[in-house]
Amino acid sequence: MTEREFEQLYGRKPYKKRVRYKIYWGRIFIAVIILVLIIYLIVKAVSGLISIIKNTGSSDSSSASAAAAVSQAQSEDRDSAKSSKTKKQESAAADKIADGALTVCIDAGHGGYDAGTTDMTGLRQEKADTLEAALKIKAELEKIGVTVVMTREDDTALEHSERCAAANDAKADMFVSIHRSSSDRDYQGVEVWVNNAKPEYDVMLAGNILSALREVGISEDRGVQFGYVGNSSVNYYVNADTVMPSCIVELGFLSSDLDNELFDEHIDEYAAAAARAIVKTAKETGLLDSSGKRTDPEQLISKEKEINGGSEDSSQADEQQGDENNGYGEQTDGEVYNTQENEAYDPSQDADYYTEDTLYY
Repeated sequence: MTEREFEQLYGRKPYKKRVRYKIYWGRIFIAVIILVLIIYLIVKAVSGLISIIKNTGSSDSSSASAAAAVSQAQSEDRDSAKSSKTKKQESAAADKIADGALTVCIDAGHGGYDAGTTDMTGLRQEKADTLEAALKIKAELEKIGVTVVMTREDDTALEHSERCAAANDAKADMFVSIHRSSSDRDYQGVEVWVNNAKPEYDVMLAGNILSALREVGISEDRGVQFGYVGNSSVNYYVNADTVMPSCIVELGFLSSDLDNELFDEHIDEYAAAAARAIVKTAKETGLLDSSGKRTDPEQLISKEKEINGGSEDSSQADEQQGDENNGYGEQTDGEVYNTQENEAYDPSQDADYYTEDTLYY
C-alpha cells in the first residue's frame, strides 16, 4: 500500500520508522590518521621533488658559475701572460740598441790546463762554468745589438796580458770577466771586484750587474769589492791593465751546493741580467742615448785607472805576484792562491789576511 492509500484508509499519514546508524569512531580515527599520513607523505614527496628541481637548477647555475669562474681565471691568466710577455718585449725593446753601437769584451776566466777552483768533489771545474756563463752572456748581448769580443770561446789557456790585449785592441767599451769563488768555510754569494781607485764607470758597471743578478735570485749579495782579496792596495791584472771600465764577477762559490744549484737553475737568467746591466751602464755613462744610439764615437775609457793616467796604485805588484808563480797560481805552503787571476798571494805580507780559512777566487 502506498502512502496515499494508507492516508485515505486511516485518515493519517503512516508513521515512518527512523533508521539509526551506528558510528564506528575507532574506524574514523584510524581513517583520519591514515589520511593525515597520506597527506604528509604527499607533501614530503612534492617538497622533495621541488628540492630536486631547485638543486638541479642550482647545480646547473653553480656549474655555470664555476665554468664562468674558470673561464675568467683562464682569461686572466692569458691576459697576465700576455701582459708579462708584452712587458718582456717592451723591456727587450728598451734594451735594444743600434747594431754595433756598443762593444763589450767578455772574459771567461781560466781555461786549458788552468782549471781554476773546483767544487768539493773536485769534478766540477771553474773553467767550465765560466765559459758556459760567458757564452750565454755573449748570446744575450748579441740579441740586443752589442758587438761582443770574447777572450776565449773554448777550453784554451790564456795569459793575463792576452786577455787585456783582446779588449784593448778591439777598443771595447767595457770588460767583464766571469769567475767563481771557493772557500774552505761555509761561504756563499756573489761579489764583483773593481779597480781599487774606485773608477766611477767601473763601480757603476759592477753595481748594475750585481743589482741585476740579485733581482734574479742569488744566495747572498757580497757587494762590490775593491783591489785584491786580502790586499786592497793592489789590483787584479785585468782590472789594472784594461783601459775601459772593467769588473770581475764572482758568480757564486763552487764550494757551496746552494750556489751551484742556483747557477745551474738560473744561468740563462743570470746571462740576460748581466746583458741588461751592461747596456744600462752604457746609457748611464752617456755613451748611448735612451734610444740606444751612440753619442760619442770614441772608446769609453776609465779615466781613474793608472793605465789612463789616473791613480798611482800599480798593477806591477799584481803582475809581480803572478810572475813569482810563473803566472799561474799553485798552492804551496804559506801561500793562498787566487784562482780568479791565477796569482799567488803571500799572507805574511798582510797580517789581517785570512789565517783560519782559505778563500779561493
